[in-house]
Amino acid sequence: MRDSDPVELMVRQWASRRPDVDAAPMALFGRLSRADARANTLIAATLRPHGLNRGEFDVLATLYRGGADLSPGELASALLLSPGATTNRVDRLEAAGLLCREPDPRDGRGVRVGLTSAGRDLLERALTDHVAGLGRLAAGLTGAEREQLATLLAKLLAGMDR
Repeated sequence: MRDSDPVELMVRQWASRRPDVDAAPMALFGRLSRADARANTLIAATLRPHGLNRGEFDVLATLYRGGADLSPGELASALLLSPGATTNRVDRLEAAGLLCREPDPRDGRGVRVGLTSAGRDLLERALTDHVAGLGRLAAGLTGAEREQLATLLAKLLAGMDR
């Protein structure tokens, strides 16, 4: 690593001040935090010209990739959000004409949330730019390294969920 790497500097400083403390976990999560912050900045910049923020993009993408309308509860579950947070996003996207609520044909008391044609078109344009941006972020890794990192992160998350 370069001398200008702030995480590496932190590890050396901890080793100097507290050699009895293993700073490796701090380095791991420090790097994850820095990578997440940089990714969020790039993702926001990529979605901004489409008039979307990341949360709105996630709603449109969830409805698009599933290929079917969802109940608000199904949508909240898929997004890992509370029902209230989901409703706020759905309200904004509905007001913008990007999705609609329709009565649930199987349950007259419920509704289904689906993309409008404008929402579908916007998502398809934004998706192309989003994936290209993510590709630029990961350009420093080979395909095999990307797969290895994805596997290791999945393993890390599985361990955290236990």
